[in-house]
Order: sequence, then structure tokens, then C-alpha cells
Amino acid sequence: QSYIIDLRNNYGGVIQEAMLTASTLLRDPHVVLCYTLNSRGGFKPQENMEYIVDKAYPGYFLSTEPLSVSKDQVKREHPEYLEDGGWTSPTSYASLKELRMTRGIKPAVRMTANNNGDGFQTVASDDFQKQKKEMNLEALADAMSRNSQKKLVLLINEGTASSAEVFASALHDNGRTVALVGTKTFGKGVIQHTFPMPDGGGLRLTVAEYLTPSLKHVSKVGSLKYDSGIRPDVYCESKQGIPKNVGADLCVGVALDVLESTGG
Repeated sequence: QSYIIDLRNNYGGVIQEAMLTASTLLRDPHVVLCYTLNSRGGFKPQENMEYIVDKAYPGYFLSTEPLSVSKDQVKREHPEYLEDGGWTSPTSYASLKELRMTRGIKPAVRMTANNNGDGFQTVASDDFQKQKKEMNLEALADAMSRNSQKKLVLLINEGTASSAEVFASALHDNGRTVALVGTKTFGKGVIQHTFPMPDGGGLRLTVAEYLTPSLKHVSKVGSLKYDSGIRPDVYCESKQGIPKNVGADLCVGVALDVLESTGG
């Protein structure tokens, strides 16, 4: 089975709900859903594990593995996180290297084959045979987990914004999607607070922003030459809008072609 999730003209909503939904489609508790960068220089990963230990977490979906597989991994590795008050957020002032060592977070890396074509990383020196074996076993377990996942294509366009962009990048950057199909998203990844004014108005200040798991800005920053938003893997523009008849939707057809080309 394969699925197409339509995020076109989805203007977002509650960011925590978007990340909770993303966590139900990402098996590994150690992956990062996004990063937050605040105005004081604080930089913090939003870990998948934070949502897996939440009481609202419904389970791991769209896979042939059991719904409880992600939470079971947390039980084995960090049973204290499942206790009331057991979860602790990482510091906002640790380096990525420190976070990987102390928290075990994993960087966003798409699956690629090496020169051997076996999906395993080659270790040249004989002194690292044990390391190679461990890496091979980890890669094999990861490959088996990915094979159990049902394939996903996300549809995006210029109306995909805010938490919908965070959701899309969380899945895409962690290799959970076959492809993003559509056009570049709106590009709004900021956190704003509104302060009431004496005259009844309000002052809205940007206090932080979201970065994708691959450490890219969602919003345009200053004079950076790169446009804001998330770019699709497969371009598909529907100038006539989104038809009510799914069978007449050009981008749905493109998504089906993408799935078919991967055996989905």
C-alpha cells in the first residue's frame, strides 16, 4: 500500500499537533523533527522521542510493524522518560556534536547506496572490523524498518505554510517520503508573540524561527540569495487550481507515477 498526503493550501495550525502527527510516521525516536533558533542564540532540537513519550501519542502508523514499536524502543533505552515528569528537554546552548553524544540524536541523512551497492558503509582498516559489523547491523535494521514502511508522497504548493511546512520537512529530511510533489511552499517558519498595547492594539514580534532537520531556513532571512520555502522533488504546477475530482488532478497523477516508478 502507498499513500498520498495532500498538504496543498494547508496554512498550518498548532505546531505541536503537526510534530505529533509527524512522530506517528517516523519510527526512530532519535530523529529530529525540526530545530528552534531563538533571538538570544538558543538552538534546540525538537526530538521525535519527546512526542513518542507524550500520553497523546497514538502509535506508529502506516507500517507493517506494531503500533507500539517506537514506544517499545523508548522503554528499552530510556524507561525513565515514560514516567510522569521523566522527560527532560535538551539545553538550548549545546552544540550539535554534544547533542549527538549526550542525547543520541541523529542528523537528517537520506538513504544512499555506497560503492558496494549493499547499503552498508565501508570501513577500510582491519582495526575497525568490529565497528564495521556494528554499522552493518544498524544499517540492516534500518533497511528492514524502511522496507516495512508504506510509501508516502506529499503534495505541496505555495499555499502550504507554517506548521504544514514543518510537517513536510520532518518527513522529507528524515527519508520518510518517496518525494515531495508540487511547487515551492510559502515559506513561513517563524514564532511570533503578540504583546497587547494600551490603545487596544497589539505589537507582534518575531522571537524565534524553525529550521528543518537538515538545518535549512523555512523563512527567508535577510539578504540570503536562497528563496524561502521548501522545494519539491518533482515539480507539478496546477494553474487551474485543485479540482474536486481527484481523477482530474494533475499532481495526484504525477504522484501516482512517482509511486509506480518506485514499485509502490
